[in-house]
Amino acid sequence: MRLAAIYERISDDREGRELGVDRQDKDCQALTRREGLTVFGVYRDNDISASTNSRKPRPEYDRLIADAKAGKFSVIVAYTSGRLTRRPREHEDLIDLATGYGISYRYVRSPNFDLNTAQGREIARTMAARDAGEAEEIAERVAAEVRDRAERGEYHGGPRSYGLAPNGRDLVESEAAEIRRWYAHVLAGGSLAGLQADLNRRGIPTATGRTWRAPVIRKILLKPRNAGLRILHGIEYAAPNPPIVAESTWRAVRQILEEPGRLANHTGTARRHVGTGLFICERCDPRTVNATYDRSGNLLYRCLLCFRSWRAEPIHRWLNATVEAILAKEDDRKRLLPAPAKGIDLRGLWSEAAAIQGNLAELAAEFALSRGAVKAALKSGMDRGQERLDEIQVEITAAGRVDATTALLAADDPVAAYRAISDVGLRQAVLRSIAVIRLGPPIRGRAEWDATKFMGGSQWKNDTRTWGEIWAEAGL
Repeated sequence: MRLAAIYERISDDREGRELGVDRQDKDCQALTRREGLTVFGVYRDNDISASTNSRKPRPEYDRLIADAKAGKFSVIVAYTSGRLTRRPREHEDLIDLATGYGISYRYVRSPNFDLNTAQGREIARTMAARDAGEAEEIAERVAAEVRDRAERGEYHGGPRSYGLAPNGRDLVESEAAEIRRWYAHVLAGGSLAGLQADLNRRGIPTATGRTWRAPVIRKILLKPRNAGLRILHGIEYAAPNPPIVAESTWRAVRQILEEPGRLANHTGTARRHVGTGLFICERCDPRTVNATYDRSGNLLYRCLLCFRSWRAEPIHRWLNATVEAILAKEDDRKRLLPAPAKGIDLRGLWSEAAAIQGNLAELAAEFALSRGAVKAALKSGMDRGQERLDEIQVEITAAGRVDATTALLAADDPVAAYRAISDVGLRQAVLRSIAVIRLGPPIRGRAEWDATKFMGGSQWKNDTRTWGEIWAEAGL
């Protein structure tokens, strides 16, 4: 009894229906019956390319090779030799299986040849080169078609994206409104974890009807299509859909989400306690205050340098009472909450950036051919151009940022709006915009809370009055 393994693969299965490999299976099973082979197993890689340009692993192909070396079967059956591989290097592995392990091959639509003979190996290598060339030609044609569609502003296809209709051109307004809210949330200092919790609590489904996860939200926020753009090989084109948010807003959020420190934080960026990363130890000055708990389960703030600790409850209570007292008075709101930033000439900045990029490209070409003093002068000019380009990017990004206090200024009931903030990041953003909060000597024993003593080093950012003066005026 001769045992055979069937290998099936299809490169593109966007709908996940596996129709291509199902067709292969029918013909491969028929071939084994004609050859009198007993099927040991079917190895199936669906929606995975085997071209020279593909870097996606083929787990079932790897398992096939390992089982062949283990002697579990003596024949490999495939629809064509190109279904097994289009990579010349892997064809050499198949030849090694034949000469070293006695494996033979049978194909439905490719000629069969004996790899244990020199002529058979020559034919196999010729077909391998042809398959590789065909795969590379297909890749070039596909890349050209994708570039042409991008230049014409046409939809590139694929599954429906959240915020867009299935045609990839029209907006689903209810979903687009959610995405706009996400951008405002992140720009105001909110976390992705907070968005995830809010969406799932409200029962808002993803485009595929699933619950939300923070990485999915991040991926959507980074999509250029939200700004009406499509980026292909570093070149920006107009997307087929209208923009959901302003380009400056998208760029600002992208900078926030792609900050190196944020990417390195594998435990998540959401904070659970308002003082973490916000409060400052008056003795040590840097933001070294972190949250912890005592043996009774009470929340504490502790300095990581001098190890002093403060009970969190009275600090939270007095901070909230202070902010609410400020928000309740229109004069205090206008005085303490920062005014919205003035507009920025985005078109002028974009034009200047484009001109600098063009100059840098010309300087780089000359730099590569120059020597000595000329080369040094060109390097200095390139550095200055890059510095200005970096400054422009910062200005463009700043144009998209919003302050967490903007919504409080516009709310009919600012106190209620502040109390409704559940995201710790947003609450921190409000406090950070109006004050620098320094913790003084910790409360000891049964000592009564005295804000002027325990938080006396704190200061308002937009007011010369002391904390004590404002608390006294507010009756706190």
